[in-house]
Amino acid sequence: MKLKLGVVLLCAVFLFPAIIRAQVPVGRWEIVHTSGDSSAQTDLYPGGFSTFLISGGTAYTPGTAAQSICVIDENSSNVVPTWSSSGGNDITITIAIDNQGLGPNATFIYTGTYNATTPIPGDSSVLIPTITGTYVTNGDASACSTTTSSSTGSFVATFLPTLATGSSTGSLDNSSADDGSPFDATVSTTVNFSTPPAPGQIAGTVSFGSNPSLNSNACFAAPGGLVTPLVINSSLSSQSGIFEFIYADGLDPNGAPTTLILNGFSANLYGPTNIDPNADQITPTEWAAGAAIGEDDSLDGTSGVANDGTNSAIVFFYDVVGGACNNAGGPDAPFFFVQGKPVHHRHKRHPHHRNKPTPVRDRGRDRRR
Repeated sequence: MKLKLGVVLLCAVFLFPAIIRAQVPVGRWEIVHTSGDSSAQTDLYPGGFSTFLISGGTAYTPGTAAQSICVIDENSSNVVPTWSSSGGNDITITIAIDNQGLGPNATFIYTGTYNATTPIPGDSSVLIPTITGTYVTNGDASACSTTTSSSTGSFVATFLPTLATGSSTGSLDNSSADDGSPFDATVSTTVNFSTPPAPGQIAGTVSFGSNPSLNSNACFAAPGGLVTPLVINSSLSSQSGIFEFIYADGLDPNGAPTTLILNGFSANLYGPTNIDPNADQITPTEWAAGAAIGEDDSLDGTSGVANDGTNSAIVFFYDVVGGACNNAGGPDAPFFFVQGKPVHHRHKRHPHHRNKPTPVRDRGRDRRR
C-alpha cells in the first residue's frame, strides 16, 4: 500500500502544568509496565494504563485507556483511577477494573516516586517528569500479570503536557484503508485547541484548507466557499497518557449532522527503517512509536525518543460518521500533526467502532500493545 502522507512542520503552544513547581501528579500520565506482565500480555504489548489525574485524588474516568488484556471490554466507566500522596514525592495510583461480569475484576496499585528531571533512554540530555516504582495486583489479574503481594512488578509513568491552547496543522490523508473509504484527496487540517470545560477533556475547533470529499461528494457545509469549522465536542473528547480522542461536530452541505473522529497518540517519528514490532508505519519510510518511556524506540537512537514527554508529533486516524461522507476514513488512513519544535524540558547540567473511536491501541497500538 502506498501512503502519501507528508510531514508538516508547524508552530504550536502547549500548556505545561505546574507539576515541576509542585509535586502533585495532576495531568496526563502514561503508565507502562517494565516487568511483571504475563507472557500473554508481553506477546502483544507492554501492559499499562493512560490516564488524566485530577486534583483531590480522582481522575477523568471517561478518558482512561487500558493497555491491558485484563480489561475485557473497556468503556467509559469500568476502568477507574484514583491517586494519593503520602507527602513529598511519594505517589500511589490505584486503578480498579470492573469487567461487569465478562471476566474477573482486578485492581492495579502503583507505588512510586515523582521525579521532574528523569533522563530518557537513548538521550540522557533530555529530562522529563516521571513516576517510577513498583506495582501489585489485587483480585484475579493472572491473565495479564505475574505479580503477587510478595513479587511486585515495576513501572514507569511519563507525564505529557495538557493540550489547552495553540494549534496544530497536518493533513487528512487519502491513502487506501481497510475499514471505510479515504477522502478523494489529501486535505490540509488545523486543530485549534482551547481550554476545556473539565480536566481531561479537549476543546477547540477543526478547520480545513479545502472541503474534504468522498466519491466526489463534499463532506461539510461551506457557505461562501469556506468550510465551516467543526466544533470539538468536549463531553466526548478526551486526552490521557499519550492518547488524544477528538469528536468534532458539523454539518454536511445538506445540513445533516456530521462528526469527524480523530483518534490519535503523541508519538516519536523515525525512519527510514524500523525494527520495533510495536511501531506504526506512517509512510513507506517513516514509523511512529509512543512518546513515553517504555513505548518509545530507544534502539533507533535519538529520533526514536526525541519527543518523549511531549505532544510535538501526534499521529491521527480519522473516521466520519453521518452526512454525505458517512464511513469515510479507516485505521490505515492516518494523518498526523507535527507540532513545532519538540518540547524537551531541557535542564542545564550545572545549576472501533463507529460513534466511539476505537482506541489507537486497538489499531496500531494493539499490534504492539
